Amino acid sequence: MAKRPATQRIPRSPFGRLRTTGSSAYRLYALLAFYARAKKPLFDPEVTALFTQVLPEVCQSYGYELIAYRLMPNQVHLIVGFKPTDAITDVVSDIKRSTAHRLFEGIPRLEVEIGKRNFWAEGYFAETLGHTQIEPLLRAWQNRAKQEEPLLVQILYDLAQPLHPKQIEQMLDELLPAERVVMRLLYGLQGEQVHTLEQAAEKLSLKPEEVHQIAQESLAKIRALMREQRLERQSGRSSS
Repeated sequence: MAKRPATQRIPRSPFGRLRTTGSSAYRLYALLAFYARAKKPLFDPEVTALFTQVLPEVCQSYGYELIAYRLMPNQVHLIVGFKPTDAITDVVSDIKRSTAHRLFEGIPRLEVEIGKRNFWAEGYFAETLGHTQIEPLLRAWQNRAKQEEPLLVQILYDLAQPLHPKQIEQMLDELLPAERVVMRLLYGLQGEQVHTLEQAAEKLSLKPEEVHQIAQESLAKIRALMREQRLERQSGRSSS
C-alpha cells in the first residue's frame, strides 16, 4: 500500500515558521529592555511620536524583525527576531545608537535638556524567547496595560502578513462607511470589480493618495481586530 505523502505542519502562530538564511534555518527571538538616560521620564508626547516612527525604520535597516514594543515614560521593552549571525549585544547597540541619533536630530532641545547626545542609559536587559512564549507575553502586556497604563503597547508582527480578500470581507462591518467603500473597490468585494487606486479615486472624487491612506488605515484596523480575536481564542483555550 502506497504511503500518503507527508503533510507539512502549519504553525499555530507566525513565530513557529522557520526563517532561513543561506544553509541555516532558525527561530531566534529576544526580549530586550533599556532605560532612558538616568532613568528620566524622557518620553513626552513629542519624543514618543518620533520614537514610534523611527524604531521600525531602524530595525528594518539592520534586518531585525520588530514584533512588538512596550513604551514606558523612562524605558522601552522590545520583542525582536534576529539572525544567527547577529549577536544580541550588537542588536541592542544598533537600536540604541540609531534611535538616539534620530531623536536628537529630530528634536534639538533634547541635547540641551540631557546635556549630551546620549539618550539611553548604559546597559540593557536581554532574554531569549522560544517561539511559543511570544503570544502569551503579548497577552500579558495587553492585560498589564490596563493596570500600569504604559504610554504605548504596539504589536507589529502581522503587518507584513498579506490579507486575503475573504479575510477583509469578513471584517467589513467593523469599518467606517468610507473605509468599506474603498475596500470593496480595491479588492473587488461584494460583487464589485477590482479597481486601481486611480479608478477608485475617480469614482469617489478623491485623490489617489487619499484612497491609499484610507486603505492603509483600514488594513491596519482589520489586522488589529484579527489579532485581538486570535489572542482571545488562545486565552480561552489556555484558561479552559
